[in-house]
Amino acid sequence: MKKVLNISIWILFILGTLALLSFAQSKKNNRVCDNWEINVDSFSGNHFVNKERVEGILKNIGLKKGEDKFADIDAKKVEKKILALSSVQDVEVFKNIDGTLELNIAQRQPIARVFSRNGYSVYIDNKGKTMQTSEYYTARVMTINGYVNIKSGEELALIQGNDSLMGLTMLDELYELATYISNDAFLKAQIEQIYIERNKEITLIPKVGDQEIIFGKAEDIKKKFDKLVLFYTKGINPNNLNLYKTINLKFDNQIVCKKNQ
Repeated sequence: MKKVLNISIWILFILGTLALLSFAQSKKNNRVCDNWEINVDSFSGNHFVNKERVEGILKNIGLKKGEDKFADIDAKKVEKKILALSSVQDVEVFKNIDGTLELNIAQRQPIARVFSRNGYSVYIDNKGKTMQTSEYYTARVMTINGYVNIKSGEELALIQGNDSLMGLTMLDELYELATYISNDAFLKAQIEQIYIERNKEITLIPKVGDQEIIFGKAEDIKKKFDKLVLFYTKGINPNNLNLYKTINLKFDNQIVCKKNQ
């Protein structure tokens, strides 16, 4: 008898809890959305997305503060619209009981900007994804230019989903090279530009000095950069850098430098 009573009490407790949750959900759905709380991460130092831009998107899809009930707001649709911005990595939308529609937005983190020969450009982020440039903000990142073949208006997803286009644009190799530089504090402070030669070999342009660093093909990346770091830190006095026109990393176990005439 006691066991049956305990089971009955638990059943009543569960049913009561479900009823309260249902009541709370119904009350929230009928709640008018009085405010939008837009939180955009800024830890990466980038500002591609701001509150004003997000508010513009919300208005464009017909949302109105003080008029819309939560039941009439499609959170998935809101998330989809915000994620359509190529600079957005993730977005979460919450309907809070106090009448606030909360949006938490994470931005992508670009590591390089790629310029095509026709002037069209895209960013590459730290996840290997391409990002469209923005009229609102320009990231201070390494530039990649030269004989890069990205067409204006070409779908970014198409580039990444097509092996022949990837080979033509060298996006895989450029991402690997840019990531290595970006993840190394010393190299990141030294290198400001990656130039693609006509034969697809790579030349690096340093931030300090007028010399060019001949890297060659995008292969043996660690070995070549290890040589370069050793040269900068152990092989030469920084005051003598401008004596050299080129620093060639293409040869095994050696660096070949050419002095200015």
